Amino acid sequence: MRLPTSILAIGAAFALFAPVAVADRSATKAERAAIKRVTMKRCAAPDGCTFRRARVSTRNARYAWAEIIGEGVSGMLLRRPTSRSRRFEVVGFQGGGIGECHYWRKRAPRSVLRDLDIHGLVDVSSGTEGNCG
Repeated sequence: MRLPTSILAIGAAFALFAPVAVADRSATKAERAAIKRVTMKRCAAPDGCTFRRARVSTRNARYAWAEIIGEGVSGMLLRRPTSRSRRFEVVGFQGGGIGECHYWRKRAPRSVLRDLDIHGLVDVSSGTEGNCG
């Protein structure tokens, strides 16, 4: 009877210290093309931007994150009307440094920010940075 109890205790210890999984997914080919089109059109960097990748939230498929590289640009938060639509619009812009979390929280639910692993300043006075979700 001692063996099952100890196995249960070990399993519980591993579960406590397991990292929290980020569950976003890669965009489909059609979603990626739509996200790339919108973000490249919105990019205002003098030398243009380079599109790296797109991730879609599994918490709420209406939200996506695009990683783009350009002068003063590092990423964009997008939203679409429905989870199946391919009409994305940019609702948040990351560039020129790390933004404050309240900026991101006005634009997307915390569960989406956590899922897409969007970081920002949690405490501006001390400069504490963390996941905004």
